[in-house]
Amino acid sequence: MASILNFPPIHFDFGAIKELAPELKKRQIDRPLIITDQGLVEHGVYDKLLDALPSNITVSLFDRIPENPTILGVEQALEVYKRENCNGIIGLGGGSVLDSGKALRVIATHNISLIDILNNSDKITANVAPYITIPTTAGTGAEITFGGGIHPEPNAPAFGIRSIHVRPDLAICDPEFTMTLPAQLTAATGMDALTHCVEGFLSNNSNPPIEAIALDGTRRVINYIDQAATDGNDREARSQMSMAALEGGMAIYMGLGPIHALSMTFGNSPLHHGTLVTVAMPAVIRFYNGKIVGNALERIAEAMGLTADKQSGNRIADAVAELNAKLGLPSTIRQMGYNKTDIEQMVRDSCESHFNATAPIIPNAEEYEKIIVEVLG
Repeated sequence: MASILNFPPIHFDFGAIKELAPELKKRQIDRPLIITDQGLVEHGVYDKLLDALPSNITVSLFDRIPENPTILGVEQALEVYKRENCNGIIGLGGGSVLDSGKALRVIATHNISLIDILNNSDKITANVAPYITIPTTAGTGAEITFGGGIHPEPNAPAFGIRSIHVRPDLAICDPEFTMTLPAQLTAATGMDALTHCVEGFLSNNSNPPIEAIALDGTRRVINYIDQAATDGNDREARSQMSMAALEGGMAIYMGLGPIHALSMTFGNSPLHHGTLVTVAMPAVIRFYNGKIVGNALERIAEAMGLTADKQSGNRIADAVAELNAKLGLPSTIRQMGYNKTDIEQMVRDSCESHFNATAPIIPNAEEYEKIIVEVLG
């Protein structure tokens, strides 16, 4: 049975930021808290947002969201939200900022601690603070999804927060806001989008419209990521990657799988999520080769411009590894600086991940160990 879910309203294109002011007025938000990171303030992206706001809007700022979202970061943002009597949230940033906003919108209105919410998302009700997202990367898809991850400490595994009530109310996807993204992050976040499209398409759920979207997102990443990383001023490439990221977010609604299970396993470190998933992807797709019933791998291979046959899984894995190398991304987790050595614990963490629930095939402990050894390098 296919479950067709709704996405939040989306404004997409260069200049979409012009829709922010009328949307705030429509939602009666006149005291928003803007959450972001210091880099976006320093590089003038925050100022672009301010330029789009009318003078009668009273803006508060919290710009200390860390590279990976943490409980402390969300709680510090809450202090500003309450102190300034804010009545809405605008998330300006990448996945860390946007996921932090999902947690913030809950604890801003719920009389319960964030750790309790993270331990039991069933406690989340529809009574949440208004939330608008403005992505500044092209990869996470967090601008439209109803889940995220929050780390209790910077180098501790993330807790999941998942509820239809944390889904943003509106996404404003203006590729102009991605133009300053450095080449390395353009590459890593763009490949994150590819993993969302691929794992969503391969999931054990059925949703033909989103499956078509996932394949389209795959094509866009393959065709435009190198251009976007090589020339950040290429507006066409930036627009295509922003759409691919959005489509990847839609694919997430199908569920993910072992690639993201592994990213959580290795998430007990300060390493970048997008890089983690793209490094893990080849080993997982090789594991799938010849095991998935039907032609799902062949259809992904076709979307990537590869020969579609019984070796499609291996072809996809090799193509992703080659693309990672071309983009200057690492090929192993060890190259990223990961120094943990307890492989048995890594296997347990991977096997227990909730991401396995929607995998087309769930690796057993022995299979996960083989995958982990390959990914570690």
